[in-house]
Formats: sequence, structure tokens, C-alpha cells
Amino acid sequence: MWFNFRLTEKEHRRLQRRAKSCGLTMSAYVRQIINGYKPRESPPADYHSMAREIKAIGNNLNQLAFVANATGLIDEAAYYENVIQLRDALGRIEKAVIGDGADEDMAGE
Repeated sequence: MWFNFRLTEKEHRRLQRRAKSCGLTMSAYVRQIINGYKPRESPPADYHSMAREIKAIGNNLNQLAFVANATGLIDEAAYYENVIQLRDALGRIEKAVIGDGADEDMAGE
């Protein structure tokens, strides 16, 4: 079924921008909203590589914990190196996801 409706230029730009940020066409974006879904923005381009990095660090920490439980000893240098890597990775993820915190759609509204 075909349906037309009017938008102001500002509304049209906002719709285009929001649909694009979700990886959707404007039609698909509007259909999701009509069906009660709240479209989410696509993750940052390097999301999957960051997730793999976090998983690898977690695996390293798990191996260290396994050895510590089995022997009663912990390799402190390896542990702290992994903790630092984890903190750095989480900081990069937070910066990529949150950015500078400014919502361009809300500017001036």
C-alpha cells in the first residue's frame, strides 16, 4: 500500500538523518515506529573489533584466574597488564558510543 504525507524541510532532514543513523530507509524507519518499535542507531564502525578485543582480554583474565585458583598464585604483572588493557578498551568504547554527548537533533529545539 502506498501512503504520502507532508513534512517540513526540517522534519524531512531529521527523518533522513535518523533513518540513516539506524541503517534504515525512511520508509522502514517510519514502519518500525508505527509498529511500536524504537529504531536504534547502528553501532560504530569498529564495534565488532572492539567486542573481539574485550572478549580476548576477558579470556586472558579467565585463564589467569584459573591458574590462580589451581595453584594459589597469581601472575600480578600479567593480571595488571590485562586490567589496563581492559580499562583502555572500555574507554575507547565509551568514547565511540557516547562521543561528545551533543545530540544534533536537539540543538536549537
